[in-house]
Amino acid sequence: MKIVVALSRFPWPLEKGDKLRAWYQIQGLAQQHEVHLICLNEHPVTVHDMAQLDFCASVQVIVQGKIKAGWNMLSAFFNRLPFQVNYFRSAAMKRAIAATIAQHQADVCYVQLIRLGENLPYDQDRRWVLDYMDTFSIGMTQRIAEAGPLMRMFVKAEARRLRAYETRIAAQFDELVIISDRDAEGLAPLLRDVVHVIPNGVGEPFFEDLPQPPQKDFDLIFFGNMGYHPNVQSAKFLVEEVLPILHKRGLRPKLCIAGARPAPMIKAWESPEITVTGFVADIRDYVLRSKISVAPLVGGQGLQNKLIESMAMTMPTITTPMANAGLGAQHAVDLLVCEGAEAFADGIAALLANPEKAAALAVNGRRFVEQHFRWAAMNRQLEQVLLGKLGKFS
Repeated sequence: MKIVVALSRFPWPLEKGDKLRAWYQIQGLAQQHEVHLICLNEHPVTVHDMAQLDFCASVQVIVQGKIKAGWNMLSAFFNRLPFQVNYFRSAAMKRAIAATIAQHQADVCYVQLIRLGENLPYDQDRRWVLDYMDTFSIGMTQRIAEAGPLMRMFVKAEARRLRAYETRIAAQFDELVIISDRDAEGLAPLLRDVVHVIPNGVGEPFFEDLPQPPQKDFDLIFFGNMGYHPNVQSAKFLVEEVLPILHKRGLRPKLCIAGARPAPMIKAWESPEITVTGFVADIRDYVLRSKISVAPLVGGQGLQNKLIESMAMTMPTITTPMANAGLGAQHAVDLLVCEGAEAFADGIAALLANPEKAAALAVNGRRFVEQHFRWAAMNRQLEQVLLGKLGKFS
């Protein structure tokens, strides 16, 4: 099968969820199929980063800087498309996809995210498959309450436009994919029964039994893209609501906040008790130096990679009901699910005080991820969708 993959960003380095999902999917598909990647990017890609996609038959990067994208945004005041769809509009990408389909006689075009919806030559007589990944309209709706007075109008408008576009664009595609049942439920009712739920997996390096460091430098670690709004809000919940409760109980846990692009608020927390790393080449180095992985997600959609990666590494993990909704793990067996700051503090204190309980939780968590979230299994499902051989399910 010859596959054209269209992305809104070059999928390396793996510091964002969409990049991680795309890279592992492309890498898996390329083992049996001919993959041609076409993507936008804000800047030229380095030779080193390009080498990370050497399993592709071809790679085209269309550089579209922030100035051009900013001008595109002005179109949003004259049409009803979501602001982010306008932001990523590219006639050059549309021409490149059409030319690649024709040149290589591609069988299918696999598109990640609705934001590329206006960049696709639908007149090409090929199969079209859309990966919503997350239900963006829900994530944007969650931000309305947090937005200031000036931003609230923009956020409300974007949520409304996204809801309409998520439904309208589906008609252009032969198949639809999404990352979790929870996200599928956020789509319009007529789409819930036809979308394929294909979760993320865990990369094999996270299952490796790496040498344990002689000591744990951190009691807690929270990792991810620390410029991503839901992660920023979750870090704020952890630092400003959970840690003060622990401090009142006489506990002073050392926290590591690891990940690219930390927001100014997060950088300001740097102290002897809170380490802010910024981008790290291998997050495993920091996870292994920690006692407990925390994912206090209070916003966002989809399946959280940080959860399944830490569990795969046999780390005791604590999260919120919102984050576990996309995972489906069992509370107090595979991980701890805690709602509210008091409960989250209770969970942290309990695991710090009982290393045996923490270790048992970690072993169960790894077993759960091994059974349900390996990339090989996820990519077999995706392959069947691209071939048109997988029956509908939600």
